[in-house]
Amino acid sequence: MELPKNEGGNFEQTPAGTFMARCYRFIDLGSHEQVYQGESKGLKRLVMIGFELPTELMSDGEWAGKPFTIHKRYTWSTHEKANMRKDLESWRGRKFNDSDFGPGGFDVRNLLGVPATLTIVHSEHDNKNYSNIASIGTAMKGVNMPDAINAPVYLSLDPTRFDRMVFDSLSDKLKAFISETPEYKAIFAPAKSNGYANQSGGTTRYDQSPLPAGQRDFAPGDAELVDDLPF
Repeated sequence: MELPKNEGGNFEQTPAGTFMARCYRFIDLGSHEQVYQGESKGLKRLVMIGFELPTELMSDGEWAGKPFTIHKRYTWSTHEKANMRKDLESWRGRKFNDSDFGPGGFDVRNLLGVPATLTIVHSEHDNKNYSNIASIGTAMKGVNMPDAINAPVYLSLDPTRFDRMVFDSLSDKLKAFISETPEYKAIFAPAKSNGYANQSGGTTRYDQSPLPAGQRDFAPGDAELVDDLPF
């Protein structure tokens, strides 16, 4: 994909503070109806970017010794005021130019494995505590980044890039959220769809690298990622 809410739940909470991090997931969530103050704003394409904190390890239960992870959801937009564009420019330390957008431009798969500096804050809503990414910046200079622990995960709903094995590795709630979208439905019923697959003439091709055998790409907080969380 070329360039054109958050974590919570019954898991050990991602700590607040400023940490080194590494991008390990980019998930195309498809288009969903957005409602503001009771009024529909139409369908908006959403994506989710996930990070691991290799120096911050969990201590509880089956996740003990694994790094905390945190995700942020965005509207798929490169408008100059869009949060995704602002965060990506802050992360890379420079602004995009026109050649970065559209075919032949910046490919978001290149974000996987890239280090960053995250500032994480805590918030409370309906008696639940959440960890949210407040800012994303360039990697800290002079600090050695530990080796990656989580396998990189990329899911696109472009019918020429969709990988069923990656989709199946996601949590059930995340799969259900994605499967509601017109982009997902177009992949499996292109002849009947007026969506992207029909317009592009694309065919489903599973051409991305699968996860290592036996690995399920489920991270603490996945069950809550489809909810609208306060920030």
